[in-house]
Amino acid sequence: MFRLTQTVYPVIKTLKAPVRLLSTGQDAALCQDAPPAGLEWDSALPYSEMPGPRPRPVIGNIMRFLPGGEFYKQETSRIFDILRETYGPVSKLSGILGKPDFVCVFDAVEVARVFRSEGPLPIRGGADSLDYYFRNMRKHCPPSLIISQGPEWQTFRSAVNQVMMQPRNTLQYVRPIDRVSQEFVDRMRVIRNDKLEMPPDFSHEISKWALESITLVALDARLGLLKQPDPEASQMIKAVRCMFDSMYELDVLPSPWKLISTPAYRRFVSSIDFVTQLSTKHVNKAMERLSRLPADEERDFSVLENLLIRTRDPQRAVTMALDMLLAGIDTTATVVSMVAYQLANNPEKQLRLHEEVDRLLPNPTATLEKHQLKDMRYLRACIKETMRLMPIALGLVRTTVKDMVIGGYQVPKGTLTCMVTHQLSVSEAYFPRADEFLPERWLPGGDHIKCRHPYAFLPFGFGPRSCVGQRLADLEIEILLAKVFRNFSMEWNRPPAKTKFRMLFSFDDPLTFTVKDRI
Repeated sequence: MFRLTQTVYPVIKTLKAPVRLLSTGQDAALCQDAPPAGLEWDSALPYSEMPGPRPRPVIGNIMRFLPGGEFYKQETSRIFDILRETYGPVSKLSGILGKPDFVCVFDAVEVARVFRSEGPLPIRGGADSLDYYFRNMRKHCPPSLIISQGPEWQTFRSAVNQVMMQPRNTLQYVRPIDRVSQEFVDRMRVIRNDKLEMPPDFSHEISKWALESITLVALDARLGLLKQPDPEASQMIKAVRCMFDSMYELDVLPSPWKLISTPAYRRFVSSIDFVTQLSTKHVNKAMERLSRLPADEERDFSVLENLLIRTRDPQRAVTMALDMLLAGIDTTATVVSMVAYQLANNPEKQLRLHEEVDRLLPNPTATLEKHQLKDMRYLRACIKETMRLMPIALGLVRTTVKDMVIGGYQVPKGTLTCMVTHQLSVSEAYFPRADEFLPERWLPGGDHIKCRHPYAFLPFGFGPRSCVGQRLADLEIEILLAKVFRNFSMEWNRPPAKTKFRMLFSFDDPLTFTVKDRI
């Protein structure tokens, strides 16, 4: 237990005015010097010979994205499929309007090689639109973890790790998140129709749960989204989705947005402006609330309070809270949707999960405790297997920090590299019976179907720049699914749902599950 007097208050007092959500920083060209690659480098083929679509003079590879080209109107996942099928496990895509070359890696051995060479200061690129927005249009806050690089990133990440990666700091939210999850269960009973089906906008309801949960953790606040409508919150959810869709058009597809203002760029700016402004309003309320707490009150500190203490800078705490809001809505909501979909389509696996949650949580409306959650091993296996079979992101991006050899080719320092882990996690080469939903592969006794390479499944990234919010995301997802499947059985009585990949995976069809009470 801690007191506020000598910890949080001195930091809060440094905040002279309401927080303004704006960001600045230096360019991210921070490649570390490294010794020559030696004999391996000398014997490797030159970068110019790496296979890939050959750009034409002047126009490069832009014609491949135009009518008649092999990438025209293709989803991102299909573009990577074509690259793998046509050019092999390591290829290069260059000559795309306004974008640097990038190397695509479809082999777990080479993925390991890239990550093992990234050193203590990895460079994560690929989000130019986000970087430009915060460094040029929002200039008065420190750069966030998403876009910061080098020593600046390391200092911030070290402070955040002590808050976000400590089990003690996350486990204190078991009961509060349980309350939000119970409200969602109650909400499911209200919104289903006479046929016990969820409404066409059920995915939006799940996003409301995600926003309510992440706001509780990041800002110590309850919005009440699951009990009463909130137009601003609904607009925020839509704005976050619009932001990611726009980033897909700006950062993945060919786009002249760096030269002229395009419709996608204007949508991006409008949506992220709304998200940041609304988030900042809630951050300011949280700061005011903390300043009014009794100075001698003894209790566990919240994530926001701990961030204030560790960073000694209210602006950095605000920046991290905003990162959590931007990254914590669509991601956790989508994972919950995916797990429900897999279990609804695999009733025998759902039955085994029912047995586990019934045993550990006999009373379906009781508050879930830490020790009960710890013992839900099959639930966690279902989540991992879903994230393997339906990964939320296509891959992981790094900028090489030294000259290195990938797939037998010389890759210069500073090259953007995409490890396409989406294809690895569904490949028979790494996962026996790869197209089947088999949670048992993550449990003792499932050796014959286990992953054959540790770098073939990296749902939260790898190394120093792995997802800092993993523990909180796991906690939210596990608690909600435990409550939902303790109270309901779920069925999918429709054709297979259509899905799509843009910046993130999503369902294209309404999630009209049939939901039956188990009480």
